[in-house]
Amino acid sequence: MGGYFERLEGSVGYKIGNELDQIESLNGLTWMTLKMIFFQKMYYLFTKFTLYFVIIFLSPVLAVVSEKIEAILTNNTYPWNFMQLVKDIKRAIRLNIRLILFEYTIILIVILIGSFLDGVANFILVYAIPMIIGFYFYGFGFIDYINERRRLNISQSIHFVSKHKGLAFAIGSIYSLCFYSFNYSWKYFSQVPTDTTSQIMWGTIVVVSFILATVAPLLAITSATLSMHEIVDLSTNKFAKKKIDKKQQQLAENTGDSGVEKEEE
Repeated sequence: MGGYFERLEGSVGYKIGNELDQIESLNGLTWMTLKMIFFQKMYYLFTKFTLYFVIIFLSPVLAVVSEKIEAILTNNTYPWNFMQLVKDIKRAIRLNIRLILFEYTIILIVILIGSFLDGVANFILVYAIPMIIGFYFYGFGFIDYINERRRLNISQSIHFVSKHKGLAFAIGSIYSLCFYSFNYSWKYFSQVPTDTTSQIMWGTIVVVSFILATVAPLLAITSATLSMHEIVDLSTNKFAKKKIDKKQQQLAENTGDSGVEKEEE
């Protein structure tokens, strides 16, 4: 959908740049300029929506990866349950829709204000600030995977993340900057000079940025899990089970330690 609006923006921009003499009035020029600005903003918003779509689409994978990392750190285990998986996916969808509505409301207000400005002020309000706002909301989505295992409801998760805004911004920046680097390098690759050196250099940039964009969700969920362990000590999560190896189990049996839950690898 973002590509559709980008093509519309390009079409209007072409008409303004190459068919200016065919525009009959100032009102016509103004209307075409407004359309171009509108399509440009819609392209930007739908590009941001893609980031949320990835988080929602990969929610089962990201949840499992986060659990595995937590297991390595703490020996915590969460028995697989299909109904719990469905519940987790529903929560991810519901939360991210809520985040989209919050973020887009703020961004639309900022863009509306920025539309009356130009130069550096326009760039900051229309592009820089919305991108930074996005960092927070994307990071929120990744942190919530861990908060869900801690059995925090969405309101409690919102309160927790609001107290750790820096963490949300940091995780969201990892994810979104990797994505944007590929998006823009691919977008402008067609404009690169055709000489061999430029093609090789930009081709390498595109490939590297594509790899980063591909692994970005995994990097973000890994960072979220490691950071949350530092903050709340995930080993104390009362909703997790502890996995112990055979030697630990044998020792527990020999010492009569019945308070440790036994689960063989």
